[in-house]
Amino acid sequence: MTAFITQTLGSYIAEEALARVPGDVIDKTKLCLLDSLGCLFGGRQLPMAGMLEVLRADGEVAPSSGTPVSGCAAPAAAAFVKATLINALDFDDIYEKGHPGATVIAAALSVAEHTKCSGTELLEAVITGYEVGCRVGISLAHVQPRKAIHGHGTWQIFGAAAAAAKLMRLDAGRAAHAIAIAAANAPVASVMKTVYGDTPSMAKNNFGMAAQMGVLAARLAAADYEGPLDVFEGETGFWRMAGADECRFDRLTNGLGGAYEILRVGFKPFSCCRLIQSSVQASRDVVRMASIDPADGLHAKLVVTAPPIVCEPPFSEARPRHMWAAQFSAPHAIAMAVFGVEPGPDWFVDDWLNDEIAGRFQDSIELRPHTIHASPQSVHAASAYLQLRDGQSFERHVDVAEGEASNPMRKSALEAKFLRLASPVVGDSGAFEAIDNVYALDKAGSLRPLLRLLVS
Repeated sequence: MTAFITQTLGSYIAEEALARVPGDVIDKTKLCLLDSLGCLFGGRQLPMAGMLEVLRADGEVAPSSGTPVSGCAAPAAAAFVKATLINALDFDDIYEKGHPGATVIAAALSVAEHTKCSGTELLEAVITGYEVGCRVGISLAHVQPRKAIHGHGTWQIFGAAAAAAKLMRLDAGRAAHAIAIAAANAPVASVMKTVYGDTPSMAKNNFGMAAQMGVLAARLAAADYEGPLDVFEGETGFWRMAGADECRFDRLTNGLGGAYEILRVGFKPFSCCRLIQSSVQASRDVVRMASIDPADGLHAKLVVTAPPIVCEPPFSEARPRHMWAAQFSAPHAIAMAVFGVEPGPDWFVDDWLNDEIAGRFQDSIELRPHTIHASPQSVHAASAYLQLRDGQSFERHVDVAEGEASNPMRKSALEAKFLRLASPVVGDSGAFEAIDNVYALDKAGSLRPLLRLLVS
C-alpha cells in the first residue's frame, strides 16, 4: 500500500540526522538561525513586545530540563510570541514564498527551552522544519500570483509542527499525525486583509498562531491524538483548504532528504516587504551615485520603475501612519534608506514616521510599473532614475536584490545585521557570544548558554 504524504513526511522527520546532512546545508542552517535570532532581538525593542507579555504571564512554567530559564513560558505560547516578534519588523528571511524561519525557529527554540537537547538536535529540528514547511508552501499552486485567498501562516504551520516533533523525538507514526493535526488546524489565509487590505495591521501573516498550533499539534500527537493522515491527497486535500488552484504533489516529497530547500532561503538587508527590496536598493544606490543629501532638495524627481504590485496601494502609499503600513510602503522604505537610517526598529519610530523633510522626499517619488519583459531574470527587479535640478541624471537597475538566495548577502553583512539588532538588548558582548554559540551548535552538548541570552 502506498504511504500517505503525511506518513512520508513523518518518516523524514523521524529519520533526519545531522550526520547525513551536507556541510553547506548545516552552514546555511546556522545563518538562518542567526538571522531569525537577530530579528527576534529587534522585535523585542518594539512596543508590541510589551503587549505579548500577557501570554508569558498566563503560561509561565519551569522547563523539564532542570533549573528554570527565566521567564520561560509554556512552549506553544512562547512559540506565538517568538514567531510574532521575529516577523514584526518584516526583516526576517525570505523564500520562494513566505518567511519560513519565523515559524520554524520560533517553534524550535520554544520547545528546546523545555527539553534536554543538544545543539545537534536543534539544528536537525530547524533543518527538518524548513524542509517540510517549505515543500508544503511550494506545492500550493495559484493561477494568479495574488488571489483573494492568500497567506503564508496557513502553510508555515507545518514547519513549526515538524521542528517541534523532531525535538520531541516523535517516531514516524506520531510525527505523521502531528503534520495531519497541523493541517486540520492551520490558520486561515488572511494576508489580503492583514497586509494588502486598507489597514495593514500587526496581525500581518498570522505566524504567531501558526507557530503556536504547530507546537500544539506535535504535543497532541505525542499524546496519541490522531489527525487525518490522507489530508494532502485528492480533490479535498489541504491545497483546496488553503485556496490553491492545484497541488504540485511532486514538490511535497521528491528529493526529500536529498535536495534541501533551506539552500534557497535568502536574507533581507532592508526592514520592509521583499517585493520592494530591489526598489529600495536601486534608489539608495542612485542617490549615492549623485552624492547628494536627500534633505537638501537638490533633486527634481526620483522615478522608480518597479513590479506593478509595488505601484498600487498599500505599497505605493507615501507617509504611512504607523509601522505596520510603513513596512509595505515603498516611498517610506526608500526614504529611510536614502536618508541613511539603519534598517530595523529605527525605521518605524514616530520621529521618522512624522518627519516632514522625509515626507516631502516620499512625495517626490514617482512609481511606474515595469512590464513583465523588462525583468527577464526576476519579477522583483526595479530601476531608479534620479534627475537633479541642475540637469544631471543618474540611473541604477537592480535585477536581483542583495540578500536573495541567487544574490546572497555576505556573511559579514549578515553578522553586522545581527549585531545591530541584538546589541541593544544583550549588549555587544552578549551579541558576539550569541554568534559564537550559533556557529558552534553542532559541537554543543547543551543549549543553555544560547537560551539564557534569549531571556536576558
